[in-house]
Amino acid sequence: MKKKQKSNQEILSVVSREIHNASGYIGGELVARRKKSLEYYLGSPLGNEQEGRSQVVSNDVLDTVESLMPSLMRIFTSGDNVFNCEGMGPEDEEMARQCSDYLNYIFYKENDGFLALYTAFKDALIQKNGILKVYWDNAAKTEREEYTRLTDDEFNDLVADTEVKVSNHTKYEEAITDDIGKEIDKIPLHDIVIHRTKLYGKVKIDPVPPEEFLIERRCKSIDTANFVCHRVNKTRTELVEMGYDPDVVSSLPTGDGDFYTEDKITRHQSVDFSHGETDGDKSTQDVLIHECYVRMDVDGDGKSELLKITVAGDGKKLLDMEEIDTMPFVSMTPVIMPHRFYGRSVAELVEDIQLIKSTVMRQMLDNMYLTNNNRVAVQDGQVAMDDLLTNRPGGIVRTKQPPQNVMMPIQAQPITEQASGMLAYLDSVKETRTGVTRTSQGLDANTLNNSTATGQNQILTQSQMRMELIARIFAETGVKDLALKMFELTCKYQNKEKIVRIRGKYIPMRPYEWKDRVNITVQVGLGTGSKEQQLILMNAILERQMSAINLQQNVHGPMVNLRNIYNSLKKLVENAGLNSIEPYFMDPEVGAASMPPIPPKPPTEFEKVTLAQVQGENQRAQLKAETEAKNLEGKMRQALLDYELAIKEMELKYNTKIDELELKRRSMLESDDLKTSGNLMGKILEGQQQFFNNGQRNNNKGGQESPATTGRSPSKDSI
Repeated sequence: MKKKQKSNQEILSVVSREIHNASGYIGGELVARRKKSLEYYLGSPLGNEQEGRSQVVSNDVLDTVESLMPSLMRIFTSGDNVFNCEGMGPEDEEMARQCSDYLNYIFYKENDGFLALYTAFKDALIQKNGILKVYWDNAAKTEREEYTRLTDDEFNDLVADTEVKVSNHTKYEEAITDDIGKEIDKIPLHDIVIHRTKLYGKVKIDPVPPEEFLIERRCKSIDTANFVCHRVNKTRTELVEMGYDPDVVSSLPTGDGDFYTEDKITRHQSVDFSHGETDGDKSTQDVLIHECYVRMDVDGDGKSELLKITVAGDGKKLLDMEEIDTMPFVSMTPVIMPHRFYGRSVAELVEDIQLIKSTVMRQMLDNMYLTNNNRVAVQDGQVAMDDLLTNRPGGIVRTKQPPQNVMMPIQAQPITEQASGMLAYLDSVKETRTGVTRTSQGLDANTLNNSTATGQNQILTQSQMRMELIARIFAETGVKDLALKMFELTCKYQNKEKIVRIRGKYIPMRPYEWKDRVNITVQVGLGTGSKEQQLILMNAILERQMSAINLQQNVHGPMVNLRNIYNSLKKLVENAGLNSIEPYFMDPEVGAASMPPIPPKPPTEFEKVTLAQVQGENQRAQLKAETEAKNLEGKMRQALLDYELAIKEMELKYNTKIDELELKRRSMLESDDLKTSGNLMGKILEGQQQFFNNGQRNNNKGGQESPATTGRSPSKDSI
């Protein structure tokens, strides 16, 4: 099946219908309800006043709201950290700490976070819901700069910057002369005026007035709504600066007066919102803009997409359309109505009390006036009526008869006692509904002086439970969503490293590394009374920690260390309402890196005696070991000398024996040679003799041979 994409006209038709339905929902009973709450908060007349009677109005709504605000603001903004991030694992702890610091930096430094929360909280307490808009603002800032006598290189470098736009340029030449004033050359110079536009993006947090916020009837929350809208008047200049075509902006109709609803008019009271026809500058005229966030199937794939559609007027002119990921709004309400977007305000809980108290107070004042100024019954014609009606101190009333006979005061019945009891009862009802008591407000000194400590604590605890419940609802329905949206926008759009100064240090922030590695939580503190209780509790814990350190006799013992002490001190500083612990106490890890090593604790007398004994034993053992080592060394040296001496003796004996053997061998060789030579000569002579004796062979060898020749056979040469 071929997909059918919606045309611009079809989109405008859907948007216009949603705007109409939401405006009818908001503009009916809801506007009247919010208008009434505002009137009660401002102490406006009730509408049942009578001329000549008391017209006093009790300010119970104002008192209740203004009593809740300090506690709520202290809960969320008393310290530096409104948001806290947790790492997915131990390796992400440092990244999570940087994320916490950066989100709080964005909240406090780049936005007026305190004022934004204050406005949203007060809107919620008075007009059901407080709305905050959280979005990424690609803002541009243009500055005018002027330069003179620039060279060609300097001029070219300046205009090459993409942020620079030249608005005025003058080029001229300047002569260069020698010492005698003769021109030798000319150089070109430039005078220039530029406008430098710097683009910077950041997370923006804006409180939205209740009348500017539209939402569909059936929704239960902003994130599940199919239609949410922010309607606001913008000047034509603002629209052009936002990037819209000047010709298109010029053709748009001026702002719609119906936008100024009854609750907005009540808030501003005497302000005239009418748009008179003037011949002034058209660029300053207001144009009604509807910034709509709609879930709609535009491309025909059967699935709805979340679109941001900007239209002028009631949806007549389409200015812009883009697909987005999430709604840029968060909402909070003090009293949640299940399954409904709009809850109930604290003002609604007190309005009937204010009405009744105002009526009782008026009657009581009228009664006191009549009691102090009694009516008088007189006999007609016997009293000068002009004198009677002129009521002044020391005034004279003329009578024709004795006054007791012609005049009788009519006594009014005092109702002060009954009225006071009624007012006290109404106050108790108000305290039960809202949790705001005279004790928690610090207004009733007698109650504080006369109540027991136990009863006082019970009253404070009950009051704090109501305040803490409202704070918890604000945290879960508004502040937590605010933190999540800030985190998502920062991770998505800030794709470059940014150096920020936090706790006196310049730290590089890389939000693009945080996604899927950091979880966002919101830490909500306790109310005013609970903070005081926590101060007492933390002081007690600190005392126990110091006792444990004395017991273990070391700041690095098994029970308590310096980190534990630092954590307690940090909590004390936070509960005391101070912004940072660093001006008062140093982190032990940071201090340890810059401090010299801690000298050892001097030993006790027992430790000194024990140490002396141990040292004596060690010295004796060392001396014995040294002695034994020296003896062993001497023995080893003696053994070595003996061994060397034996070796030398063996060498000497061996060499001597060798010499003797060598001499003997030589002697034997010489003797044998001599004998051999003698025998040879004898044999020669014998041969000669035998030859001369007729050739007879004589086998006699001529006697016994010497030992040297024993066993030798006759030489063949001798035959």
